[in-house]
Parts: sequence; C-alpha cells; structure tokens
Amino acid sequence: MSELKNASRVMAGLLMLLLCGITFAEPRLLDRVVAVVDREALMESELQQRMQQVRGQIADRGLRAPPEAVLRQQVLDRLILDTIQLQLARQAGMRIDEQTLNQTLTRIARQNQMDLRQFSQAIEADGMSFAAFREQIRQEMLISQVRQRRVGDRIQVSQQEIENYLASPEALEQEGREFRVGHILVQVPDNPTPEQIGEAQRRAEALKKRLDAGEDFQEMAISSSAGDEAFSGGDLGWRAAAALPSLFADQVVRLPVGGMAGPIRSPSGFHLIKLLETRGGAQHLVDQTRARHLLLSTNALRDEQATLNQLRELRQRISRGESLADLAREYSDDRGSKQSGGSLGWVSPGQMVPAFEQAMNQLAVGEVSEPVQSQFGWHLILVEERRKSDMTDNLRRQQVRQLLSERRFEEEVQNWLREIRDSTWVEIRE
Repeated sequence: MSELKNASRVMAGLLMLLLCGITFAEPRLLDRVVAVVDREALMESELQQRMQQVRGQIADRGLRAPPEAVLRQQVLDRLILDTIQLQLARQAGMRIDEQTLNQTLTRIARQNQMDLRQFSQAIEADGMSFAAFREQIRQEMLISQVRQRRVGDRIQVSQQEIENYLASPEALEQEGREFRVGHILVQVPDNPTPEQIGEAQRRAEALKKRLDAGEDFQEMAISSSAGDEAFSGGDLGWRAAAALPSLFADQVVRLPVGGMAGPIRSPSGFHLIKLLETRGGAQHLVDQTRARHLLLSTNALRDEQATLNQLRELRQRISRGESLADLAREYSDDRGSKQSGGSLGWVSPGQMVPAFEQAMNQLAVGEVSEPVQSQFGWHLILVEERRKSDMTDNLRRQQVRQLLSERRFEEEVQNWLREIRDSTWVEIRE
C-alpha cells in the first residue's frame, strides 16, 4: 500500500505541471538575486520562469490572474519552500535515478496520449527545453520523496482506528461517495501573536463576504489563498469522505453542492471551503476461482523436457479417471499445497503469477489444463468452481487505512512546511 500512496502523491504533483497549456518561453533579462535560502541564491530568471508557468496554468483554466505584485509574492514564497525541501533532500542523500525518471516521463507522456518522443517535441514547441523539463520533474519527485520520508513515515493507522471509523456516522452515511472541494487558506505565521491571528481572521471574513456576494471562488483562491492548490483555483480534486482533511470533513459532507463554510480555524490559519460536486460509489464484486494445481519443477535429476513429459503422463492418468488431488499429494513440488492435494482455495485476480492466472481463466469448470509454464516450473491446473465475491468490505478497509493516512499526511505536511520555513535562514532582496 505504501508504494501506491507514494506513487499517488508523486503523480498528483506532476500532473499539476502537465495537464495544462503552459507557455514555457524563458524570459530575456539581466539576472539578479531575488532571495537567498541558506546561502543558496534564487535568481530573477527562476522566478520569472515559474511565474510564466503559473500564468499558463491560470489561463488554461479560464481564470483571471491576481495583480502582478500578488502573483510575484505567492510564486516567490512557493519557490523558497521548494528550495528548502530540495536542500533537505540533498542533505539526506536522496536522488532520482535516470531509469526511474525515464519511467515517470513515459507514464506522463502516455497519460497525454503521446509517446516519449512526441511528448518531448510538444515540450520543446512550448518553448522549454526537454532537459530543463526533465530536471523540473526530477525536482518534483524529490520534493515528494522528502515529504514522504520526513512526514509520511511518522503516520501510522491502527486497526482500532479503522474499526472506529467504519462504525462512525460519517462512514455509514458516506459509503462510496466522493466530493470535489474548493479550498482557500488565509495563513498565519508560526507562533502568531493575537494581533496576527485577529488580522488573518478579519481577512478571511472579508473574503467570505465577497464570496457570499457572488465573487468567483477559484479566482479568489488564486489571488488570496496560501494553500498548495491555490494556483489550481483552490481545487482539492475528488476525495472520498475519509480523505478530506479532518478539519472540515464533517462540514463538507453536510454541504449542498455550491454551499460554502468558514472561516474555520486551524494552526495553519483560517480556511474557507466550497463543495463543487459530488458523485457516488458502487459495490465491488470480484470474479474468484477455486482451483487446484500440480507443480513439477526441474532439478538435478530431471531436466525441463523430462519434467514436461512426466507432467503429460500425469495429465493422461487424470483423463483416465485418477484424481488430480491424489496425484498432487504424491508428486507435486509445491510444498505449500501438496498436503491439501494442490488446493489453492478461492483465488482473486492478481493473486497468482500472470502466466498461471491467464491459463486458469481460460479453463471451464472441471477442466484440467495442458502443462502451463511459470517461473516456478510446470503446472497442471484444475478449475473446481467459480463465483462472484463481494469484496466491498475488504476494499473499504484498505481504503480507510490509506485515506486516514493521507488525511493525516496532508495536514501534517502543512505544519511541517511552516516549521522548515521558520527554521531556515531566508533573505529576500526585492
């Protein structure tokens, strides 16, 4: 599950860069230092290139960009945070090797209905060198990796917590439903004074009044939110109820579509939320097969041809009426199933190696396969029964574990980002 989580977190960041019509043309200007982050200089050219990308994201969504000074400050703040995270990754010896990077780029190209060559040409046509784009993706992956190591490894979900959630009114009410939520964060500094808290609250309340009066939520998120998703119009994407930040999950599930709530106080600041859309879930049925097998592996006394010949002889004995179960007890090399007559029990998709599963799926009930080769040797497979099994509960428990972990992860990341920003020496030279 952890690999899936890591993967899902990595791709979420990458797709933000790719599923939008970005213009990458590099600015032509005399470079200068705009900020220093722990002795590492950030240049005007870096800031301008990042601003160009953000403008492209905003334009692709059909939204209005905030005033230039506001956009510049927001992008600079994000660039500083990214730099700090990359520094932490380097200090920890983290790296993204070429093979992993190439595999990720290939997946991204396929998601955009291109091969890697076409994708490279499309990036170049937008004015950015593919080498620079590769480095940008590498940095996104490193940031995701350092977040996972610093934050994700501290998050554990117990079985009791899963049981408690499944018994909660939220779970019973929201089974299978997903929510698309808009989010605006008015941030407060670490260890804020009462005056700073009051000022942030007044700003959040003023934004809420403007939203209630009809101003566009997404445009306000771009111009006013400090959340990670600000440049996407505050769109948190589709979330199951369990994956919503616990700070406002209870309110989201009770909102009508288009409804808003907030300001909601948290250590990070004040939050405004809007329910954009909802959609429902479905029962999870799985085709299962009850099967037996007899495995013969090659060894020092029996080469592959001899193994195959013996297996064919055993199949002929089965066709004459002998039991595969009895023969498996006598001849099978699978120690795990030998004593039970080769019984594999009920098998779900993905449990067996591909060659075995493919052959098993092609058999009729009661049919014995021809010899089937896998990395373990040669098999005879008998299908005894098939059924559709309701795996909704098992799947739900897996989802709850993952989603409770993700909920905590996202909340903890925001706290961690504030901590590393406050503990890093930064000089802004605007």
